[in-house]
Amino acid sequence: MYILIVSSSQDPNSRSRVLAQECHHVLNDLGVNSKFVDLDELNVPNFDNDTIYQTEQYQYLHSLTIEAAGVVLCSPTYNWGCCSELKKYIEYVGSTDENHVSALFDKVVTFVNAAGLPHSYMAYSSLAASLMFDFKCIINPYNVYVHNRHWVDGGLSDERRPRLIKAMKVMAELCTLLDNRTYQSEWEL
Repeated sequence: MYILIVSSSQDPNSRSRVLAQECHHVLNDLGVNSKFVDLDELNVPNFDNDTIYQTEQYQYLHSLTIEAAGVVLCSPTYNWGCCSELKKYIEYVGSTDENHVSALFDKVVTFVNAAGLPHSYMAYSSLAASLMFDFKCIINPYNVYVHNRHWVDGGLSDERRPRLIKAMKVMAELCTLLDNRTYQSEWEL
């Protein structure tokens, strides 16, 4: 069992990438197996529901995701929502056709967002609802929201670090508890 951490920012100085790396370190410190993927390094083509299935990026991301017990989705907050690269990742690994099945069904998901201001702390909620309804994902109620005032000397403040640690502990526990679930979801209402 492992937890996949997805960094989705394209910004070379991304704070959400720093948070993704922190999640990776915290999970490792907890003795939880985790894997880290940075979408900025993969040059993921646009989703077209056709030729993408033959790309190395799709095959790599789908394989990593389908084998994961859960996924930590790390994103900057733009226009009161998660970034478009994160949405593209979800389109990629969530798509289904005659030969491919979504890698997102039944995943435990934690959202980790970086933002400038404290006002958009619910930026992930529309994406969370989509994952719950479409893919029957279990959303960790301990999301992580970090804005400008939570950074001190390039790192997380002492006030915010405990939330990140708690979110990763809850993520690991949810993944462990649901590892032996007796159901498997598919496209259904």
